[in-house]
Amino acid sequence: MSKLVSIYHTARFWILISFLSIILGLLATVVGLFDKSGNHSHNISRLWCRLLCQLNGVKVEIIGRENILTDRPQIFVSNHQGYFDIFALSGYLPVQIRWVAKSSLFKLPFMGWAMSASGYIPVDRGDRKKAYEAFNKTIEKIKEGSSIIIFPEGTRSEDGQIGPFKKGSNLIASRSKSPMVPITIIGSGDIIKKGSARITPGSVQVIISPPVEPSNDKKENEAILESIRETIMSLHR
Repeated sequence: MSKLVSIYHTARFWILISFLSIILGLLATVVGLFDKSGNHSHNISRLWCRLLCQLNGVKVEIIGRENILTDRPQIFVSNHQGYFDIFALSGYLPVQIRWVAKSSLFKLPFMGWAMSASGYIPVDRGDRKKAYEAFNKTIEKIKEGSSIIIFPEGTRSEDGQIGPFKKGSNLIASRSKSPMVPITIIGSGDIIKKGSARITPGSVQVIISPPVEPSNDKKENEAILESIRETIMSLHR
């Protein structure tokens, strides 16, 4: 891709994300004043994510849609390749989702307001007490009927490789008695590379594997989480 074309795609992305954040972020915030469930605000946030993909030339392909549970909430356990993971998952998974996100994001005008209106869960990982409160809040949201998405690597991959999975998703699954659904994301890391603001339009594959029920045994749950990682790594290869 030529430098001029790259500048065009990058400028278009940042203009669109700013414009959509103001318009749809404000709309989601207002809707949230009347709908305390967060469902309608999340639907607006979902539209925001789909438009960011479509208007920036990013094609999202969902494989294994039949593995999404429609009659109960689930915990989507996904690898984390880039920012477009969030846009692809939130925009194209046809269920109510509540994100667990850094508390600093909720302070941003428009986008942060919309996140609060959508019932997303702020977490301050540097404060153990607040992190535990976020853990309990996440379980409450699941019991209320919303699914959540967890990136157990904890951060975006720098080289595309899948890092170790931190415990958390298996603990939430065990406490909420909700199945874990493995998700493998391919391609998003090439759209915005970690540490860069440059946009390169491309395709994102989202592969959804069959759900896995949690166990009441701690060691078994750790083994289940590792088996989910192996599934994701195998599909990613």
